[in-house]
Amino acid sequence: MKDAKLLLKENNSIDEVWTKSFFIKTLLNGLLLVLPSIIILFLLSLIFKFVFNLVAPISSILDKNADEHAFFINVLALMILIAFIFIIGLTMRNTRGRRSFKVFENKYLLQIPLYSTLRETIAQFSGLKKMPFSQVVLVDAFNTGVLLTGFVTEIVSEGIYTVFVPTAPNPMNGNIYHVPVSQLRFLEIEPEKAMRSIVGMGTGSSILFAAKDRAQEKESLI
Repeated sequence: MKDAKLLLKENNSIDEVWTKSFFIKTLLNGLLLVLPSIIILFLLSLIFKFVFNLVAPISSILDKNADEHAFFINVLALMILIAFIFIIGLTMRNTRGRRSFKVFENKYLLQIPLYSTLRETIAQFSGLKKMPFSQVVLVDAFNTGVLLTGFVTEIVSEGIYTVFVPTAPNPMNGNIYHVPVSQLRFLEIEPEKAMRSIVGMGTGSSILFAAKDRAQEKESLI
């Protein structure tokens, strides 16, 4: 009898978790994943409407029957928007343009809520910025020829990288180094394989140096 009551109590608790905690957490996780895309699409729709409102009066002046040419106005607004984005991208191709945009971004854009989060998300998903710990390196942190297994966590500038070097066998601890790019050997290898060599107290490190040799061969061919 007690076992039946206990089983009934456990089933009721499972149902309660499913209907409340599980549902709310699942909904919030989905919202956090979808929210950046929704915000971006919403901003793009606002920009498109703004360009459309600018074009519509011009079109009405040129053509008295502009109301009958809504499709033409939409296409024209889209072309203007694409041209504007292209001009911005063209400006960002030179150092002076990037420097000017950086100043503008730090002064105005970063003050907008969620801008920095959206920027990081877009950069990572588009491949413009590598995810932390996705790039494995051998780092000569002290410029002595002794190589340490590490992971790039951030590109500080064009010549300085921040690298996390885990300790063995517990990779949750480690040291952080800010080193010139000349003291790094970039490896085309999965982070999981490098992490296994750290957990294994160095066992399997041969694959790291095999990747290092392949990278050197590519550099020599270039």
